[in-house]
Amino acid sequence: MTLIITVLSIVAGISLYVGLLHLLIASGRLKPALNFCFGLSCLAIVGSILALIAEYKATNVDDYINARKLLTSVGYIYGITTAWFVSLYTNFRPVPLILVVNSLYCISLLINQISPTGILYSHISNLSSISLPWGESIPYPEATLNPLFIFQLLAFLSNTVFVFFACYLQYRRGEKQAALTLGLSLAILIATVQHDRLVDLGKIKFIYLGEFGFMSFVIIMSLRLSKDLIQAVKLQEQLLESERLRKIAVEVERNRLARDLHDSVSQTLFTVATIAEALPRVWKRNPDIAQQGLEELAQLTQGALAEMRNLLIELRPDGLADKPLGELIQQLTKAISGRATLQVTTTVEDDLPLSSEVKLVFYRITQEALNNIIKHAQATQVSVSLECDSQKIVLRISDNGCGFDSRQIPIPSGHLGIAIMKERAESIGANFHLSSYLGRGTEISLSCSIPILKIANQE
Repeated sequence: MTLIITVLSIVAGISLYVGLLHLLIASGRLKPALNFCFGLSCLAIVGSILALIAEYKATNVDDYINARKLLTSVGYIYGITTAWFVSLYTNFRPVPLILVVNSLYCISLLINQISPTGILYSHISNLSSISLPWGESIPYPEATLNPLFIFQLLAFLSNTVFVFFACYLQYRRGEKQAALTLGLSLAILIATVQHDRLVDLGKIKFIYLGEFGFMSFVIIMSLRLSKDLIQAVKLQEQLLESERLRKIAVEVERNRLARDLHDSVSQTLFTVATIAEALPRVWKRNPDIAQQGLEELAQLTQGALAEMRNLLIELRPDGLADKPLGELIQQLTKAISGRATLQVTTTVEDDLPLSSEVKLVFYRITQEALNNIIKHAQATQVSVSLECDSQKIVLRISDNGCGFDSRQIPIPSGHLGIAIMKERAESIGANFHLSSYLGRGTEISLSCSIPILKIANQE
């Protein structure tokens, strides 16, 4: 009997390893209940294999009965844990049905423990032996079947219907691969258990194959659970990375808003405060100059108000989506006219409804271009035009500033440069063009065809 015991010992070792592994996984945060039930099922398989080895080694009726009762009891425990595992794996929620299936196993377990010879046999008179094809022999009982054995059959049949029904519902929900994997492992298991029932009934005289069906179930489902676990870990890592990037993006946006507040509103308000403080003294000496100061004060306050409106729009998630692009661009140009001594001309023709993505790209490029004009261009005149027709939408921004050699564009660290403006345009399929010459100013054009805009709106 060395070959059978060796093979069963290998199966027990595999099941023990897999069971302890999944119990360890269950101690973590990823599907703990599912892995806990599967780990218990694997340990129950180990117990049934050890009981089966003891049964094969039995030399008298008493040893055989004790081993048989232990084997049957552990099998019921396996049936209970497997029912819960299947319900968790397939998200089958009707708990009362699961409890009914488990109650049949519990009744069978109780009968098996109370009966002197277990639930399967009412009486065992003697042990004989059967020879196997490879030359080994195993004990075989000369016994009478117990009528209470019907409870075990009912428990097995109800559990079979339950697990396959759960697989069917999982398949209907679209989890086809998971349902087919579980269904295949259960089909192999149930086929081997049916073989064992025929051995119990005396129809076949051969070794029990249920433990090998258990091993196939362990291996197949362990590989499946491991695959799901790896995917869950990767998803969790992606979520953590997304959260990290989100926090970085929030911090970058906060810094940008703080910089914009400092560069625009705070400096404008400082200038307003200085002018307002000096005006009473200037008014006494020269009312005409004071009148110019009042006009400049009004212009600065209007620019600061427009800048604050722009910042408030950006702070609201739907701020850009609610307003037409032409209105947003007009607010930007109005804001910079209050921040610098610039003559700004804004033209908007046929403002079309655009998707939020397209609108954001046009808005950000306009914003960056105007900020660059204020900081670097030394311009006195700026022209911004937005034109729409049946074919495309075109944005042009030009100034009469100092210009630069467009073949050598510096990209300051930490700022949205020309290269990033190009990337923004490419993200929506728009065309970005910049022309600039030393002493002759700069012109930026951004164009996007109407078919592309319609696709963006549909998305």
